[in-house]
Amino acid sequence: MTLIVGAHPQNLSLSILARRPDAVAALKEKGLAFFVYGAGSQTIPLLKAGVLHLAGTGATPPILAKAQGLPTAVFGMSGPRPERGGIIVREETGIQNLEDLKGRGIGLMPISWHTQFLAAELDGAGLAWSDVRAAEIIPATAKDAFVAGLLDAIVATDPLYSQIARRVPTRVLASPGAAFSNRSVYWGPTEILRDHPHAVRALLDALIASDEATLRNPHEAAALLDGLNGNSAEEWLLALTSRPWGVAPPDAGFRAEQQLHADIFARFGLIPEAIDVTDTVDASHFPQLARSA
Repeated sequence: MTLIVGAHPQNLSLSILARRPDAVAALKEKGLAFFVYGAGSQTIPLLKAGVLHLAGTGATPPILAKAQGLPTAVFGMSGPRPERGGIIVREETGIQNLEDLKGRGIGLMPISWHTQFLAAELDGAGLAWSDVRAAEIIPATAKDAFVAGLLDAIVATDPLYSQIARRVPTRVLASPGAAFSNRSVYWGPTEILRDHPHAVRALLDALIASDEATLRNPHEAAALLDGLNGNSAEEWLLALTSRPWGVAPPDAGFRAEQQLHADIFARFGLIPEAIDVTDTVDASHFPQLARSA
């Protein structure tokens, strides 16, 4: 059986790995192949349909998958990503802080970490989800509405953030990496992780090596992404040099953050009921841990 690994523009590590020919060839020999698609928001449907077996997204989709009854687990994660941008408003609006967002419209990338980030920030500011008008809007449309002065706020990080900031003066109300650690996570159905541990470890090894290469030579990695999602290598370079690189086993701290945010989701009505995310984190596949066991 060939395991299909999803790669989309919102997960740069997998997007870069899927564009390294030698790595792709080596993974093919170990029973892994890539499916490159255009939007991370489609990861859960693709997993449900059996199109994908392993995926990389932000930390929010695994929570949503558990709430939908899809048994999955995170087997690897990045470090916290304090990216450029975050919850941004136009300077001319006079919005100074999160409390000023009451009753305001906020654009979020569909089915993404944006929801988890905004929920954590609102909760920390003593606000409820119902206090704002948050809506999932595809990034290109949200950008256009924001620049036109029709959308009050938007969650945007590089390269989208830099594109917006070049067109209108902006103010960043909160950045990812604090109340929300903003990690990339690697995950898949628990059945796949159970039945194909060697393939999962091979993917982790390849990701670790690819991230190390990106850290050493971000210009090379940016060139691999040239044209992806309509962004040039130069635009991608800003994103690549502003974030940490590397893959680590999901730990107790990550699980606790996921549980905290799942509880916020339930309280805010973003998922139907409270859930226990304990079984959505599985560090046993991480190569170093597996070799020492």
